[in-house]
Amino acid sequence: MRLPGSRAPSRSISAVKARILVLRDRPRVATIASFATFLPLFVWWLGWFPGLMSSDSIDQWNQTLTFEFYNAHPISHTASLWAISLFWESPGAVALVQVVGMAALLGIIAKRLAQLGIPLWMSIGTVWLIAVLPMTAITTITIWKDIPFTLAMGWAFTELMLMAIDRERFWSHVTGPIRLGVALGAMWALRANGRYTVIVLGLALAFAFRHHLRATAAFGTAIVAVGIGVPTLLVAVLPVHDQPIEVAQVFMPDVAAVVVHAEQSLSQQDLALIAAVAPLDVWRTRYDCGDSSPLLFDESYDNRVIQQDPWGYRMLVLRAGLGAPGTVAGHRWCAGEYLVSPFNRTGTFVHRPPYDIWPNTLGLGREPISDRAFAATDWMYRAVETASIEWLTWRPAIYVLAGLGTFIGITARRRLRPLLWIALLFVVHLANVFISSPSHEFRYAFGLYLISLAMLPVWYLIVDPARSAISEPVSAPGV
Repeated sequence: MRLPGSRAPSRSISAVKARILVLRDRPRVATIASFATFLPLFVWWLGWFPGLMSSDSIDQWNQTLTFEFYNAHPISHTASLWAISLFWESPGAVALVQVVGMAALLGIIAKRLAQLGIPLWMSIGTVWLIAVLPMTAITTITIWKDIPFTLAMGWAFTELMLMAIDRERFWSHVTGPIRLGVALGAMWALRANGRYTVIVLGLALAFAFRHHLRATAAFGTAIVAVGIGVPTLLVAVLPVHDQPIEVAQVFMPDVAAVVVHAEQSLSQQDLALIAAVAPLDVWRTRYDCGDSSPLLFDESYDNRVIQQDPWGYRMLVLRAGLGAPGTVAGHRWCAGEYLVSPFNRTGTFVHRPPYDIWPNTLGLGREPISDRAFAATDWMYRAVETASIEWLTWRPAIYVLAGLGTFIGITARRRLRPLLWIALLFVVHLANVFISSPSHEFRYAFGLYLISLAMLPVWYLIVDPARSAISEPVSAPGV
Protein backbone atom coordinates (compact mmCIF):
# COMPACT_ATOMS: atom_id res chain seq x y z
CA MET A 1 0.00 0.00 0.00
CA ARG A 2 1.28 3.47 -0.90
CA LEU A 3 1.18 6.25 1.68
CA PRO A 4 -0.88 9.31 0.77
CA GLY A 5 1.14 11.70 -1.35
CA SER A 6 3.72 9.10 -2.30
CA ARG A 7 4.46 8.35 -5.95
CA ALA A 8 5.07 5.08 -7.73
CA PRO A 9 8.67 4.54 -8.91
CA SER A 10 9.15 6.07 -12.29
CA ARG A 11 8.97 3.43 -14.97
CA SER A 12 10.98 5.62 -17.28
CA ILE A 13 13.89 5.76 -14.79
CA SER A 14 13.78 1.99 -14.35
CA ALA A 15 13.74 1.52 -18.10
CA VAL A 16 16.79 3.76 -18.53
CA LYS A 17 18.70 1.85 -15.85
CA ALA A 18 17.79 -1.43 -17.48
CA ARG A 19 18.97 -0.15 -20.85
CA ILE A 20 22.28 0.99 -19.37
CA LEU A 21 22.80 -2.49 -17.91
CA VAL A 22 21.96 -4.10 -21.23
CA LEU A 23 24.37 -1.84 -23.12
CA ARG A 24 27.09 -2.55 -20.58
CA ASP A 25 26.59 -6.30 -21.04
CA ARG A 26 26.36 -6.19 -24.85
CA PRO A 27 30.00 -7.12 -25.48
CA ARG A 28 29.73 -10.05 -23.07
CA VAL A 29 26.51 -11.27 -24.68
CA ALA A 30 28.10 -10.94 -28.12
CA THR A 31 31.13 -12.95 -27.02
CA ILE A 32 29.12 -15.80 -25.52
CA ALA A 33 26.63 -16.01 -28.36
CA SER A 34 29.41 -15.90 -30.94
CA PHE A 35 31.68 -18.47 -29.31
CA ALA A 36 28.84 -20.89 -30.07
CA THR A 37 30.08 -20.74 -33.69
CA PHE A 38 32.17 -23.64 -32.42
CA LEU A 39 29.15 -25.85 -33.16
CA PRO A 40 28.95 -25.56 -36.99
CA LEU A 41 32.75 -25.76 -37.21
CA PHE A 42 32.69 -28.81 -34.94
CA VAL A 43 30.22 -30.53 -37.28
CA TRP A 44 32.79 -30.23 -40.08
CA TRP A 45 35.46 -31.62 -37.77
CA LEU A 46 33.25 -34.62 -36.93
CA GLY A 47 32.59 -35.31 -40.59
CA TRP A 48 36.11 -34.83 -41.95
CA PHE A 49 38.18 -36.26 -39.12
CA PRO A 50 41.17 -36.09 -38.76
CA GLY A 51 41.10 -32.98 -40.96
CA LEU A 52 42.22 -32.04 -44.45
CA MET A 53 45.89 -32.59 -45.30
CA SER A 54 48.01 -31.72 -48.33
CA SER A 55 51.55 -32.93 -49.07
CA ASP A 56 52.87 -30.09 -46.86
CA SER A 57 50.64 -31.27 -44.01
CA ILE A 58 51.86 -34.85 -44.36
CA ASP A 59 55.48 -33.70 -44.39
CA GLN A 60 55.04 -31.67 -41.20
CA TRP A 61 53.12 -34.42 -39.42
CA ASN A 62 55.87 -36.89 -40.31
CA GLN A 63 58.38 -34.52 -38.70
CA THR A 64 56.39 -34.63 -35.45
CA LEU A 65 56.37 -38.44 -35.51
CA THR A 66 60.09 -38.83 -36.25
CA PHE A 67 61.15 -35.86 -34.08
CA GLU A 68 63.33 -34.63 -36.95
CA PHE A 69 62.48 -31.07 -37.95
CA TYR A 70 63.20 -29.01 -41.04
CA ASN A 71 62.81 -25.24 -40.99
CA ALA A 72 61.52 -25.06 -44.58
CA HIS A 73 58.15 -25.00 -42.83
CA PRO A 74 58.41 -22.50 -39.95
CA ILE A 75 59.61 -24.39 -36.90
CA SER A 76 57.17 -22.39 -34.76
CA HIS A 77 54.29 -24.12 -36.50
CA THR A 78 55.78 -27.60 -36.75
CA ALA A 79 56.77 -27.47 -33.07
CA SER A 80 53.18 -26.56 -32.16
CA LEU A 81 51.97 -29.67 -34.02
CA TRP A 82 54.45 -31.77 -32.06
CA ALA A 83 53.36 -30.19 -28.75
CA ILE A 84 49.69 -30.95 -29.48
CA SER A 85 50.59 -34.52 -30.48
CA LEU A 86 51.99 -35.11 -26.98
CA PHE A 87 48.40 -34.97 -25.70
CA TRP A 88 46.75 -36.74 -28.63
CA GLU A 89 48.82 -38.18 -31.46
CA SER A 90 46.43 -37.38 -34.25
CA PRO A 91 46.10 -34.55 -36.77
CA GLY A 92 42.51 -34.44 -35.55
CA ALA A 93 43.78 -32.88 -32.33
CA VAL A 94 45.41 -30.06 -34.32
CA ALA A 95 42.24 -29.49 -36.36
CA LEU A 96 40.18 -29.40 -33.14
CA VAL A 97 42.50 -26.78 -31.60
CA GLN A 98 42.09 -24.70 -34.76
CA VAL A 99 38.29 -25.01 -34.52
CA VAL A 100 38.37 -23.81 -30.90
CA GLY A 101 40.75 -21.00 -31.86
CA MET A 102 38.51 -19.82 -34.72
CA ALA A 103 35.40 -19.87 -32.51
CA ALA A 104 37.25 -17.88 -29.83
CA LEU A 105 38.44 -15.35 -32.40
CA LEU A 106 34.92 -14.93 -33.79
CA GLY A 107 33.65 -14.36 -30.25
CA ILE A 108 36.22 -11.60 -29.72
CA ILE A 109 35.38 -10.03 -33.08
CA ALA A 110 31.69 -9.88 -32.13
CA LYS A 111 32.65 -8.31 -28.80
CA ARG A 112 34.75 -5.63 -30.48
CA LEU A 113 31.99 -4.85 -33.00
CA ALA A 114 29.54 -4.38 -30.13
CA GLN A 115 32.03 -2.16 -28.28
CA LEU A 116 32.42 -0.12 -31.45
CA GLY A 117 28.71 0.68 -31.46
CA ILE A 118 27.40 -1.96 -33.87
CA PRO A 119 23.99 -3.39 -32.85
CA LEU A 120 24.15 -6.68 -31.01
CA TRP A 121 22.20 -8.64 -33.61
CA MET A 122 24.48 -7.38 -36.37
CA SER A 123 27.67 -8.15 -34.42
CA ILE A 124 26.58 -11.71 -33.66
CA GLY A 125 25.05 -12.28 -37.09
CA THR A 126 28.26 -11.25 -38.85
CA VAL A 127 30.47 -13.80 -37.12
CA TRP A 128 27.85 -16.52 -37.51
CA LEU A 129 27.77 -15.77 -41.24
CA ILE A 130 31.56 -16.13 -41.34
CA ALA A 131 31.39 -19.43 -39.44
CA VAL A 132 28.72 -21.09 -41.59
CA LEU A 133 30.37 -20.20 -44.89
CA PRO A 134 31.89 -23.49 -46.11
CA MET A 135 35.14 -21.79 -47.12
CA THR A 136 35.76 -20.81 -43.51
CA ALA A 137 35.07 -24.25 -42.08
CA ILE A 138 36.90 -26.20 -44.78
CA THR A 139 40.03 -24.08 -44.37
CA THR A 140 39.84 -24.06 -40.57
CA ILE A 141 40.07 -27.88 -40.35
CA THR A 142 43.05 -28.05 -42.73
CA ILE A 143 46.45 -28.74 -41.19
CA TRP A 144 48.31 -25.74 -42.60
CA LYS A 145 50.39 -22.97 -41.04
CA ASP A 146 48.06 -20.53 -42.76
CA ILE A 147 45.29 -21.25 -40.24
CA PRO A 148 47.19 -20.28 -37.05
CA PHE A 149 48.69 -17.38 -39.04
CA THR A 150 45.17 -16.20 -39.88
CA LEU A 151 44.14 -16.57 -36.23
CA ALA A 152 47.13 -14.42 -35.23
CA MET A 153 46.24 -11.84 -37.88
CA GLY A 154 42.63 -11.88 -36.70
CA TRP A 155 43.81 -11.33 -33.13
CA ALA A 156 45.88 -8.33 -34.25
CA PHE A 157 42.78 -7.05 -36.05
CA THR A 158 40.71 -7.19 -32.83
CA GLU A 159 43.40 -5.33 -30.91
CA LEU A 160 43.55 -2.61 -33.56
CA MET A 161 39.78 -2.29 -33.35
CA LEU A 162 39.99 -1.89 -29.58
CA MET A 163 42.80 0.63 -30.04
CA ALA A 164 40.66 2.63 -32.49
CA ILE A 165 37.92 3.10 -29.89
CA ASP A 166 40.26 5.03 -27.57
CA ARG A 167 43.87 5.44 -28.70
CA GLU A 168 45.09 7.31 -25.63
CA ARG A 169 43.64 4.77 -23.22
CA PHE A 170 45.05 1.84 -25.22
CA TRP A 171 48.61 3.24 -25.22
CA SER A 172 48.47 4.58 -21.67
CA HIS A 173 48.91 1.05 -20.34
CA VAL A 174 51.25 -1.73 -21.51
CA THR A 175 48.65 -4.53 -21.51
CA GLY A 176 47.03 -3.72 -24.85
CA PRO A 177 50.30 -2.98 -26.68
CA ILE A 178 51.79 -6.24 -25.36
CA ARG A 179 48.79 -8.23 -26.62
CA LEU A 180 49.06 -6.53 -30.02
CA GLY A 181 52.81 -7.17 -30.08
CA VAL A 182 52.34 -10.86 -29.28
CA ALA A 183 49.75 -11.20 -32.06
CA LEU A 184 52.06 -9.52 -34.59
CA GLY A 185 55.01 -11.57 -33.32
CA ALA A 186 53.00 -14.74 -33.96
CA MET A 187 52.36 -13.56 -37.52
CA TRP A 188 56.12 -13.11 -37.92
CA ALA A 189 56.86 -16.58 -36.54
CA LEU A 190 54.21 -18.51 -38.45
CA ARG A 191 54.87 -17.46 -42.07
CA ALA A 192 58.13 -16.56 -43.78
CA ASN A 193 56.57 -13.49 -45.41
CA GLY A 194 54.62 -12.52 -42.28
CA ARG A 195 57.57 -10.50 -41.01
CA TYR A 196 57.25 -7.94 -43.80
CA THR A 197 53.66 -7.07 -42.88
CA VAL A 198 54.63 -6.91 -39.21
CA ILE A 199 57.68 -4.69 -39.78
CA VAL A 200 55.74 -2.07 -41.75
CA LEU A 201 52.77 -1.97 -39.37
CA GLY A 202 54.96 -2.20 -36.25
CA LEU A 203 57.18 0.69 -37.26
CA ALA A 204 54.19 2.83 -38.20
CA LEU A 205 52.51 2.22 -34.83
CA ALA A 206 55.73 2.77 -32.87
CA PHE A 207 56.29 6.10 -34.65
CA ALA A 208 52.69 7.29 -34.32
CA PHE A 209 52.51 6.55 -30.59
CA ARG A 210 56.13 7.29 -29.74
CA HIS A 211 55.05 9.69 -26.99
CA HIS A 212 53.91 6.60 -25.04
CA LEU A 213 57.50 5.41 -24.69
CA ARG A 214 56.89 2.69 -22.10
CA ALA A 215 54.00 1.15 -24.03
CA THR A 216 55.76 1.26 -27.42
CA ALA A 217 58.86 -0.32 -25.87
CA ALA A 218 56.71 -3.14 -24.47
CA PHE A 219 54.99 -3.45 -27.87
CA GLY A 220 58.29 -3.78 -29.74
CA THR A 221 59.72 -6.18 -27.17
CA ALA A 222 56.69 -8.46 -27.52
CA ILE A 223 57.08 -8.56 -31.31
CA VAL A 224 60.79 -9.42 -31.11
CA ALA A 225 60.33 -11.96 -28.30
CA VAL A 226 57.64 -13.92 -30.13
CA GLY A 227 58.62 -13.30 -33.75
CA ILE A 228 62.37 -13.80 -33.41
CA GLY A 229 62.99 -15.16 -29.93
CA VAL A 230 60.63 -18.14 -30.03
CA PRO A 231 61.85 -19.55 -33.39
CA THR A 232 65.48 -19.01 -32.34
CA LEU A 233 64.89 -20.86 -29.08
CA LEU A 234 63.13 -23.72 -30.85
CA VAL A 235 66.00 -24.12 -33.32
CA ALA A 236 68.40 -24.21 -30.35
CA VAL A 237 66.56 -26.85 -28.28
CA LEU A 238 65.01 -29.08 -30.95
CA PRO A 239 66.79 -31.25 -33.56
CA VAL A 240 66.17 -28.82 -36.41
CA HIS A 241 67.89 -29.01 -39.77
CA ASP A 242 67.89 -25.29 -40.39
CA GLN A 243 66.83 -25.06 -44.05
CA PRO A 244 64.60 -21.98 -44.26
CA ILE A 245 63.21 -21.04 -47.64
CA GLU A 246 65.76 -18.96 -49.52
CA VAL A 247 64.17 -15.71 -50.68
CA ALA A 248 65.51 -16.25 -54.22
CA GLN A 249 63.43 -19.44 -54.46
CA VAL A 250 60.24 -17.42 -54.08
CA PHE A 251 61.02 -15.34 -57.15
CA MET A 252 62.29 -18.06 -59.48
CA PRO A 253 58.97 -17.96 -61.40
CA ASP A 254 59.82 -14.32 -62.26
CA VAL A 255 63.04 -15.60 -63.79
CA ALA A 256 61.06 -18.27 -65.64
CA ALA A 257 58.86 -15.57 -67.15
CA VAL A 258 61.95 -13.84 -68.49
CA VAL A 259 63.29 -17.14 -69.91
CA VAL A 260 60.00 -17.69 -71.74
CA HIS A 261 59.23 -14.14 -72.91
CA ALA A 262 62.52 -12.18 -72.92
CA GLU A 263 65.38 -14.67 -72.99
CA GLN A 264 67.45 -12.25 -75.05
CA SER A 265 67.76 -10.00 -71.97
CA LEU A 266 69.66 -12.71 -70.07
CA SER A 267 73.42 -13.15 -70.32
CA GLN A 268 75.08 -16.50 -70.95
CA GLN A 269 76.23 -16.46 -67.33
CA ASP A 270 72.62 -16.00 -66.17
CA LEU A 271 71.43 -18.80 -68.45
CA ALA A 272 74.10 -21.08 -66.98
CA LEU A 273 72.85 -20.33 -63.45
CA ILE A 274 69.29 -21.07 -64.55
CA ALA A 275 70.26 -24.31 -66.29
CA ALA A 276 72.06 -25.47 -63.15
CA VAL A 277 68.70 -25.58 -61.37
CA ALA A 278 66.80 -27.27 -64.21
CA PRO A 279 67.27 -27.71 -67.97
CA LEU A 280 66.16 -24.67 -69.96
CA ASP A 281 63.50 -26.75 -71.73
CA VAL A 282 61.91 -27.41 -68.34
CA TRP A 283 61.79 -23.68 -67.61
CA ARG A 284 60.19 -23.04 -71.00
CA THR A 285 57.61 -25.84 -70.94
CA ARG A 286 56.65 -25.97 -67.25
CA TYR A 287 56.22 -22.22 -66.71
CA ASP A 288 52.70 -21.06 -65.88
CA CYS A 289 52.24 -17.44 -64.81
CA GLY A 290 49.33 -18.26 -62.49
CA ASP A 291 50.70 -21.44 -60.93
CA SER A 292 54.37 -22.09 -60.21
CA SER A 293 53.79 -25.66 -59.02
CA PRO A 294 54.42 -27.39 -62.38
CA LEU A 295 57.88 -25.78 -62.55
CA LEU A 296 58.94 -25.78 -58.90
CA PHE A 297 57.86 -29.39 -58.32
CA ASP A 298 59.23 -30.83 -61.55
CA GLU A 299 61.50 -33.78 -60.73
CA SER A 300 64.44 -32.16 -62.55
CA TYR A 301 64.12 -28.86 -60.64
CA ASP A 302 66.80 -28.77 -57.90
CA ASN A 303 66.31 -26.21 -55.12
CA ARG A 304 69.56 -27.28 -53.46
CA VAL A 305 71.53 -25.45 -56.13
CA ILE A 306 69.86 -22.17 -55.09
CA GLN A 307 70.45 -22.83 -51.39
CA GLN A 308 74.15 -23.45 -52.05
CA ASP A 309 74.58 -20.09 -53.79
CA PRO A 310 71.87 -17.81 -52.34
CA TRP A 311 73.50 -14.50 -53.22
CA GLY A 312 74.24 -15.63 -56.75
CA TYR A 313 70.56 -16.39 -57.32
CA ARG A 314 69.34 -13.28 -55.51
CA MET A 315 71.40 -11.21 -57.93
CA LEU A 316 70.03 -13.30 -60.80
CA VAL A 317 66.49 -12.35 -59.75
CA LEU A 318 67.53 -8.69 -59.59
CA ARG A 319 69.20 -8.74 -63.01
CA ALA A 320 66.20 -10.52 -64.57
CA GLY A 321 63.87 -7.85 -63.18
CA LEU A 322 66.02 -4.96 -64.30
CA GLY A 323 66.60 -6.49 -67.72
CA ALA A 324 62.94 -7.15 -68.49
CA PRO A 325 60.81 -5.10 -66.06
CA GLY A 326 57.69 -5.27 -68.22
CA THR A 327 57.87 -9.05 -68.42
CA VAL A 328 58.32 -9.45 -64.66
CA ALA A 329 55.51 -6.96 -63.95
CA GLY A 330 53.22 -8.90 -66.29
CA HIS A 331 54.10 -12.16 -64.56
CA ARG A 332 53.58 -10.63 -61.13
CA TRP A 333 50.12 -9.34 -62.14
CA CYS A 334 49.16 -12.76 -63.50
CA ALA A 335 50.33 -14.44 -60.28
CA GLY A 336 48.51 -12.01 -57.99
CA GLU A 337 45.45 -10.82 -59.88
CA TYR A 338 43.23 -13.44 -58.21
CA LEU A 339 43.40 -11.20 -55.12
CA VAL A 340 41.78 -8.19 -56.78
CA SER A 341 39.99 -9.43 -59.90
CA PRO A 342 36.80 -11.51 -59.63
CA PHE A 343 37.18 -12.50 -63.26
CA ASN A 344 39.40 -15.49 -63.98
CA ARG A 345 40.62 -14.43 -67.41
CA THR A 346 43.59 -16.81 -67.40
CA GLY A 347 41.54 -19.85 -66.37
CA THR A 348 44.02 -20.53 -63.57
CA PHE A 349 42.87 -22.96 -60.89
CA VAL A 350 42.48 -21.42 -57.45
CA HIS A 351 44.02 -23.89 -55.00
CA ARG A 352 41.97 -24.73 -51.94
CA PRO A 353 42.06 -27.42 -49.22
CA PRO A 354 42.23 -30.87 -50.85
CA TYR A 355 39.13 -33.04 -50.84
CA ASP A 356 41.11 -36.15 -49.92
CA ILE A 357 44.04 -36.50 -47.56
CA TRP A 358 47.25 -36.59 -49.60
CA PRO A 359 48.48 -40.17 -50.29
CA ASN A 360 50.92 -41.15 -47.55
CA THR A 361 52.70 -43.97 -45.75
CA LEU A 362 51.60 -42.76 -42.30
CA GLY A 363 48.27 -44.57 -42.36
CA LEU A 364 46.33 -41.32 -42.50
CA GLY A 365 42.96 -41.22 -44.23
CA ARG A 366 39.52 -39.80 -43.67
CA GLU A 367 37.73 -41.51 -40.78
CA PRO A 368 34.47 -39.61 -40.08
CA ILE A 369 33.37 -39.67 -36.47
CA SER A 370 29.84 -38.95 -37.71
CA ASP A 371 28.67 -40.20 -41.10
CA ARG A 372 25.71 -37.82 -40.93
CA ALA A 373 28.03 -34.88 -40.38
CA PHE A 374 30.11 -35.94 -43.36
CA ALA A 375 27.09 -36.40 -45.62
CA ALA A 376 25.77 -32.92 -44.83
CA THR A 377 29.10 -31.13 -45.11
CA ASP A 378 30.21 -33.13 -48.15
CA TRP A 379 27.20 -31.75 -50.00
CA MET A 380 28.28 -28.25 -49.02
CA TYR A 381 31.89 -28.87 -50.08
CA ARG A 382 30.78 -30.02 -53.53
CA ALA A 383 28.34 -27.11 -53.87
CA VAL A 384 31.03 -24.44 -53.40
CA GLU A 385 33.25 -26.26 -55.91
CA THR A 386 30.89 -25.36 -58.76
CA ALA A 387 32.98 -23.53 -61.35
CA SER A 388 30.25 -21.02 -62.19
CA ILE A 389 30.27 -19.60 -58.64
CA GLU A 390 34.01 -19.80 -57.94
CA TRP A 391 34.16 -15.98 -58.07
CA LEU A 392 31.96 -16.00 -54.95
CA THR A 393 33.47 -18.98 -53.15
CA TRP A 394 37.16 -19.73 -53.54
CA ARG A 395 38.30 -16.69 -55.47
CA PRO A 396 39.07 -14.11 -52.73
CA ALA A 397 38.89 -10.97 -54.91
CA ILE A 398 35.24 -10.17 -54.22
CA TYR A 399 35.95 -10.16 -50.47
CA VAL A 400 39.17 -8.16 -50.80
CA LEU A 401 37.38 -5.54 -52.89
CA ALA A 402 34.59 -5.38 -50.31
CA GLY A 403 37.18 -4.78 -47.61
CA LEU A 404 38.84 -2.03 -49.61
CA GLY A 405 35.43 -0.46 -50.22
CA THR A 406 34.74 -0.40 -46.49
CA PHE A 407 38.05 1.32 -45.79
CA ILE A 408 37.30 3.93 -48.46
CA GLY A 409 33.98 4.57 -46.71
CA ILE A 410 35.78 4.95 -43.37
CA THR A 411 38.17 7.48 -44.90
CA ALA A 412 35.22 9.71 -45.75
CA ARG A 413 34.15 9.84 -42.09
CA ARG A 414 36.53 11.78 -39.85
CA ARG A 415 35.20 10.24 -36.64
CA LEU A 416 35.87 6.71 -37.93
CA ARG A 417 39.39 7.33 -39.24
CA PRO A 418 41.13 5.67 -36.27
CA LEU A 419 39.89 2.41 -37.87
CA LEU A 420 42.30 3.08 -40.72
CA TRP A 421 45.00 1.36 -38.65
CA ILE A 422 43.15 -1.81 -39.60
CA ALA A 423 43.27 -0.63 -43.21
CA LEU A 424 47.06 -0.38 -42.93
CA LEU A 425 47.30 -3.98 -41.72
CA PHE A 426 44.98 -5.04 -44.53
CA VAL A 427 46.62 -3.11 -47.38
CA VAL A 428 50.20 -3.92 -46.38
CA HIS A 429 49.44 -7.62 -46.13
CA LEU A 430 47.51 -7.53 -49.41
CA ALA A 431 50.58 -6.02 -51.11
CA ASN A 432 52.78 -8.60 -49.38
CA VAL A 433 50.69 -11.52 -50.65
CA PHE A 434 50.36 -9.98 -54.12
CA ILE A 435 54.13 -9.67 -54.47
CA SER A 436 55.02 -13.06 -53.01
CA SER A 437 52.21 -15.32 -54.32
CA PRO A 438 53.65 -18.20 -56.35
CA SER A 439 50.17 -19.51 -57.19
CA HIS A 440 46.51 -18.66 -56.90
CA GLU A 441 45.70 -20.00 -53.43
CA PHE A 442 42.78 -19.16 -51.15
CA ARG A 443 44.79 -19.84 -48.00
CA TYR A 444 47.20 -16.98 -48.71
CA ALA A 445 44.24 -14.59 -48.55
CA PHE A 446 42.40 -16.26 -45.64
CA GLY A 447 43.21 -13.44 -43.20
CA LEU A 448 42.13 -10.78 -45.71
CA TYR A 449 38.91 -12.71 -46.33
CA LEU A 450 38.15 -12.86 -42.60
CA ILE A 451 38.83 -9.17 -41.94
CA SER A 452 36.82 -8.07 -45.00
CA LEU A 453 33.72 -9.91 -43.80
CA ALA A 454 34.17 -8.79 -40.19
CA MET A 455 34.37 -5.14 -41.29
CA LEU A 456 31.11 -5.13 -43.28
CA PRO A 457 28.96 -4.08 -40.25
CA VAL A 458 31.03 -0.89 -40.00
CA TRP A 459 28.86 0.45 -42.83
CA TYR A 460 26.23 0.91 -40.11
CA LEU A 461 28.55 3.53 -38.62
CA ILE A 462 29.64 4.97 -41.96
CA VAL A 463 26.00 5.84 -42.64
CA ASP A 464 25.74 7.57 -39.24
CA PRO A 465 29.12 8.11 -37.49
CA ALA A 466 27.36 9.52 -34.40
CA ARG A 467 26.44 5.94 -33.47
CA SER A 468 30.12 5.11 -33.07
CA ALA A 469 31.74 4.63 -29.67
CA ILE A 470 35.07 5.90 -31.02
CA SER A 471 36.46 8.82 -29.07
CA GLU A 472 36.63 12.04 -31.03
CA PRO A 473 39.90 12.41 -33.00
CA VAL A 474 42.33 14.94 -31.59
CA SER A 475 45.31 16.63 -33.17
CA ALA A 476 47.81 14.22 -31.62
CA PRO A 477 50.05 11.53 -33.10
CA GLY A 478 48.24 8.30 -33.85
CA VAL A 479 45.00 9.83 -35.09
